[in-house]
Amino acid sequence: MYKQTWQNCHQSICSISFFNQAGQKMGSGTGFKIDNFLVTNNHVFAAQGAVMVNLRFVDIDGNSTLAEKNMTYTEFQAKLELGMPESSWDFAILKLDDTEFSSIPSLTLADSSSIEIGHDIAVLGFQFEQTNLSIKKGILSSKYIRAGVNYMQVDVSVNHGNSGGPLIDVENNTVVGIVTRKHTGLTQAFDNLLQSFDNNITALQAAKGIMGLGGVDPVEALTVSQNQMKITAVEIRRSANVGIGYAYELQHIKDFFDHQ
Repeated sequence: MYKQTWQNCHQSICSISFFNQAGQKMGSGTGFKIDNFLVTNNHVFAAQGAVMVNLRFVDIDGNSTLAEKNMTYTEFQAKLELGMPESSWDFAILKLDDTEFSSIPSLTLADSSSIEIGHDIAVLGFQFEQTNLSIKKGILSSKYIRAGVNYMQVDVSVNHGNSGGPLIDVENNTVVGIVTRKHTGLTQAFDNLLQSFDNNITALQAAKGIMGLGGVDPVEALTVSQNQMKITAVEIRRSANVGIGYAYELQHIKDFFDHQ
């Protein structure tokens, strides 16, 4: 079943990578092709500080490049047709009429309300900023509404980089949701830890200027140490996962395509 899903869907999944002025990769996400459009999360699209963007589709081995194009972030922004912020339904729909992608097949959107809890699903995406596409299997474990937004909770490993990828019904290989984020049991603990680092750094900055032996400022040394530990904690928080992911239902996305 999942092998068939991979074969039917892999070509339509897009790696979206962002680069700064120095050409350094500063982040990435996933998107998928519907008709001549690219669908992804709005928080993936809104890459603050990006200068260049690389869009890339891969072949059946998940790694060989099938189609690819580089563009400026300004050009990428100009492709936006419709979107909603991360605080809402968190999606962006961009025009994908580039000749490089004309042969890339489209996925099919389904009615999200038709899929039931306990149903088998798959997530395809470029996790952890890897260049290779991966597929994850799981089930739809819950559906609920919060702040007017329809959420879908899935027991599948969703990691950094999976944002914007499709949630696939493996029975018919249609898209039933858009992956948005993960949740871990460690999230609150890491938030508290990061707040402690911030508090410590603020207190140290207030005491700055006290010189120690050999002309070394112990406060400055401790501040550097706290910042290094904070960076490490951020990376651990980002990577920690206990197999709980979230997706949004497709009401607004499907409505856009129904009126094309």
